[in-house]
Amino acid sequence: MSEWRDAEEVPLPIPVRVPAREEVEFNRTGLWLTLSRDGRRQRTQVIQYRDLPDGTRAILTIVDWPSPSIPMVWVAWDPDRMSLEYTSREVLATAEAQPREGDAHAIGTGEMLDCFTGDHTTYWPHREVEVRVGGLWRPGRLRCIYRGPRNRAVALVMTSLYEPGWGAWVAFKRMYRWDPAAIRPVRAPDPSS
Repeated sequence: MSEWRDAEEVPLPIPVRVPAREEVEFNRTGLWLTLSRDGRRQRTQVIQYRDLPDGTRAILTIVDWPSPSIPMVWVAWDPDRMSLEYTSREVLATAEAQPREGDAHAIGTGEMLDCFTGDHTTYWPHREVEVRVGGLWRPGRLRCIYRGPRNRAVALVMTSLYEPGWGAWVAFKRMYRWDPAAIRPVRAPDPSS
């Protein structure tokens, strides 16, 4: 994303009510959209999206809430004006589809639970790191390390991965098994260069 400008609305029919829970994209994938509307930045859930014949990807989302009603609007996806974030661990990024040796291990639901009952370190707002995903080092933001017994730990990282289907870098919230060989601090710039 290069700048925050107001989202462009798409003239598609707005549903009379929010679709059923199982039909809402956010409920299946945890997909969040951050956009600007009336000069204010908003983070909101993606209800649906569809590709139009002219190549536009339209996203149905709730805006300006909380409010007494649930105002929905279709907006044109624009990676220069908006950003996306998947919070569900079940949704794999394209780069994660083919794991490579040395990649960070994303833990599954119920895995390494003993790490969440011990000590933890929070990095606010975050610490810049690189995470090995799909055989390459990718940018990430370390938010927290949860420590368990026997030097085991879990790192909460927001990883940015390029998604061809969206034509943009998308944030993925991940819990990785802590491994300094797969998650490393961003190196400081070399002052001699």
